[in-house]
Amino acid sequence: MDHSETRDTEVQIREILDYYGGREDRASQETVVEMLRELQDAQGFLSPGILAAAAETAGVKESTVRAILKRCPSLKTAPYRHEIVVCLGKNCGGRNIEVLQELRRRLKTGPDGISADGRVKVSTRSCLKSCRTAPNVMVDGKICSGVSAEGILGRVEG
Repeated sequence: MDHSETRDTEVQIREILDYYGGREDRASQETVVEMLRELQDAQGFLSPGILAAAAETAGVKESTVRAILKRCPSLKTAPYRHEIVVCLGKNCGGRNIEVLQELRRRLKTGPDGISADGRVKVSTRSCLKSCRTAPNVMVDGKICSGVSAEGILGRVEG
């Protein structure tokens, strides 16, 4: 981002915070989620500074904002481009453990699940609710059945 884009983003973020700060319902969960979605749209992700500003604007604790983040998987705290969710449910787990380990190894993910290059987030879910087609992995919101780590990486690389 060049200097003018950074300044435009900062202005946009300030406008969003000012708008939500003036709302009577600013502390409601629905309003906080709306505000976080708009802030993410402006910046591309929710940085620690943005989360702190959002909590202050809403008049809630940062822990409340972090709890909301956990319930809204579409809100992201890193600028990754792709998300891989590996199902570890009863029908998928046994076969997907190796896929998960291979993805983590090849992408060199950190404790937060973000790849070394920052482009991919790898996480797990207890069930993706597509048991009939197990084993399943979700890549950028689309269910992929019976795909190897190599096949998954082919979808996010390039």
